[in-house]
Amino acid sequence: MLDSKIIELATIDNLIGILTRIRANGGILGDILLDPTRDSEDASGHEARLATLRILKASRNAQQLILKATEKEIYRLKEETSATILQRGIQSLPDDLVREIFYAGFNLYGCSLGSESYPFKLSHVNRRFRTIALETPRIWTRLSNASSSAQLGYRIERSKAAWLNICVMAFGGADDYPCSVAEFLEIATPLSSRWESFEYVVRIPETTEYGTSYTYRALLYYPNVDAPHLTSFTWQIRYNEVTPESLGPPATFFKHWNMPRLTHFDGLNVSIDAALFGSNLVSVTLEFESEYVTWDADEFDDTLGALASSTCLKHLSLKFAEDDFDHGNKVPITLLASLVALNIAFSATPTRDFVTRFFTAVQMPMLTSMSVTVAIDDQTIGETIYGQHYTAIISSARHYPNLQKFALDFTGSQTPPAWNVIATFGQMLPSLQEVTLGGAGAWINFGRLTSPVSWRLFRLRASHKLTYDGLCRMAATDPGWGSCKIDIPDERNLSTEAICLLGDRLIYESCIS
Repeated sequence: MLDSKIIELATIDNLIGILTRIRANGGILGDILLDPTRDSEDASGHEARLATLRILKASRNAQQLILKATEKEIYRLKEETSATILQRGIQSLPDDLVREIFYAGFNLYGCSLGSESYPFKLSHVNRRFRTIALETPRIWTRLSNASSSAQLGYRIERSKAAWLNICVMAFGGADDYPCSVAEFLEIATPLSSRWESFEYVVRIPETTEYGTSYTYRALLYYPNVDAPHLTSFTWQIRYNEVTPESLGPPATFFKHWNMPRLTHFDGLNVSIDAALFGSNLVSVTLEFESEYVTWDADEFDDTLGALASSTCLKHLSLKFAEDDFDHGNKVPITLLASLVALNIAFSATPTRDFVTRFFTAVQMPMLTSMSVTVAIDDQTIGETIYGQHYTAIISSARHYPNLQKFALDFTGSQTPPAWNVIATFGQMLPSLQEVTLGGAGAWINFGRLTSPVSWRLFRLRASHKLTYDGLCRMAATDPGWGSCKIDIPDERNLSTEAICLLGDRLIYESCIS
């Protein structure tokens, strides 16, 4: 029996016989069973075959027991030797390569919120790591008020002349950080000529004798910061229980800062003077995720005008909150001449008129990539209205002749839209190179292509197994799909038949660029 750990002697003899024949055959399996009854049709031959079958089953079960015991021993030995193997492997790496690994880790998460301990952890692995870490200035360049004054001094010393990443955090009260905002700025601002990036991320407003505000007063003490090498600016307000309506708008503390090389701006729930954008921006993110703060008509128009003045702008990400698109004004004609990638998100159902106005007015002749995210949780919206909204969004993409990649994501919606999504894509955007579709639930109807498409890749994300399987079967059997590859997160979402039908046209988890 398979669950028994005892192997009968007869079975052992049979296994020895099989291995002996394989050895005599030069390691080639060949006909190792030597069943003399294979071609016999009489009763005695039948009984002999049953006996052979029992022997083979016993041999199989014995091999499974051996394999199980072998795997267990392999696992134990790997556990016991992995640390030494890893240590020897790392020790064999040259210092320059270890330093590059440190750089890669820093670029991934060493300069993100809460990552202040990254270089300290590296320097405490062993003496060699400590030596290399102390000689790698880049990993010490993140300065934030989450470090004490003494730790900031160590970081500044070890960063040598490298560019600095400055972060002012106000997630909790003043007592939650080892260094106050005022103390931190007093240390960091004299180094502004080395600033490469600046982040101000606030969740808890500050209360002083002057009132309560999401702009900490210490920031206002430095109105003329000179940051000639600053390339990235982040200003995020993550509203908690205190609404901006009770506080008034946050002060634009950097209004007179000198930032001639600013190329990246990331704003969350903030409205800024359009003139502050500058003309050298390459990428801009402007998001409103709170119902407390929205773009009014004038601010939105001014923002579009400012973006148009940034002739280098290539990447734009916009997120509209509940009421941002309810105003009835006309979206001004705006030319974003250099824009190649647009990400736009709606946290509620946009009106069809707004979608049409926006994509008609905003001209992007160089656009090659477009991503639209719609989070609809309103169960009262009918299927017809669903289809109208998404059809309007997809139709808008036809305004851009160079468009190669289009992504539509409704994973934030409670239910998927029951509309002919594939048919709509094929009819309106047959010349795309890549299509990405994301949405929860199981679609009732895809719709079928009415004419061939030139898609090279169709990427499906965050869907139901029935959706993955149905789409793969359609792509495999409908000649209109041509040689388009299908990308899904995991082959376990597909039936064996669907996998066989697609063959090498099926890929898993390619990057979304």
